[in-house]
Amino acid sequence: MTSEQLTESQAPPFFSIVIPSYNNAGYLRKCILSLQKQNFSEWEAVIVIDASPDNAFYVASELSEVDKRIKVINKEKNEGTHLARKSGVARARGQYTLFLDADDELTDNALSSLADLASLYSFDILHFGTELFGEEMPASTCSDILQLSNRDLSTLHKSEIAFSSFTSRENHRQDWRILQRLYRTDLLKRAFSLMTGSRLGRGQDSYEWLVIASLANTEIFHNEMIGYRYYLGRGITTFKPMSKQQFAALSTNYANLIRVAFDYASKFSTFDLMPCVHELHRRLLEMLFGDWYVRLSDKDKLTTLTDLRDSFTREDIATELMRLTRDDAYSHWDAGDVFDVNARYVQWKQIAEELMGASSNKQYELYRSQVLRHFLDLQTRNSMANRTIRPSSRNLLSIFHPFMPLFRSIKRKNK
Repeated sequence: MTSEQLTESQAPPFFSIVIPSYNNAGYLRKCILSLQKQNFSEWEAVIVIDASPDNAFYVASELSEVDKRIKVINKEKNEGTHLARKSGVARARGQYTLFLDADDELTDNALSSLADLASLYSFDILHFGTELFGEEMPASTCSDILQLSNRDLSTLHKSEIAFSSFTSRENHRQDWRILQRLYRTDLLKRAFSLMTGSRLGRGQDSYEWLVIASLANTEIFHNEMIGYRYYLGRGITTFKPMSKQQFAALSTNYANLIRVAFDYASKFSTFDLMPCVHELHRRLLEMLFGDWYVRLSDKDKLTTLTDLRDSFTREDIATELMRLTRDDAYSHWDAGDVFDVNARYVQWKQIAEELMGASSNKQYELYRSQVLRHFLDLQTRNSMANRTIRPSSRNLLSIFHPFMPLFRSIKRKNK
């Protein structure tokens, strides 16, 4: 059950802004202030308090008492951002809807600019620009996110919309975040009604956008209009160290996202959506191993590989591990190091080869050839460059060998 403060008798606004809130009461007032400062007044904010342990409900209720455009849904049970968005979309009454995280803001005059564009163009989805403020985040990460988020593309139609996000062609890709987009509300209501009613976690935008994009007819881009102010690092996007237990939960979450995406695509008949799901699978796995590489201690890296055994295939794990072996070897070469037979990149290569066994795939072989080239480059700096690369890490193999039976072959469910 939910406690709701909603005034349905009011005339429908032009915009509905859905704002999930959990543990970010400290940012909520500033978020709402960014709406109240707009020079366009025909909006409603639907704040969904996801059983937040802080005083977010008190803050939201206080704001709604003063400004009747602010509606509050207070969930008694914490269900995660996906289901909070689902509840918010169900209550949205505007002609157009956009999502705003409670720790982010809209830029000045964003709504009037969006209203002008809506009066000029016919669309299901309007992609607009964002500005980004990274809090304790690497500058390179912020730059990469902005480049992808603000990439201008030509108008897309029907299947092009989904395929433009779920493609390996980097220069033609648009982001899959459902923020910084304006949607026709009827499209969102249909899309969220078809989505899973189960809790989702980090990366949920990939699945939500897959469903929305598959149903849309037209998406236009006006990224020159900077309308979203994104504070990177305030939420779950972080490079802070994680525990083995957190990594295991994350791997389970990503596997669940792939499963619900596959379930949706298997029932979708307008066009073949499965290639998009395969790309979603690849990129979520890449994201997972990015956390493995950056956020786990070296001590935990090997043992946590076993946490993947129920979620991903040996081939999946071996391919990603070989990719990171390549990256790690290159970083040592770039730093001016020489080849070290006891380095972790040698250990990872051995484990990846053990996992792959007699199997193979094109991507794995590409990564492996790059690894061998980097190894050779490192050896040229070594006074013993004529020695062949010999796996001498018996200690590593003795540690890893007991885990090998756990990596049983698991058929991909989405093939």
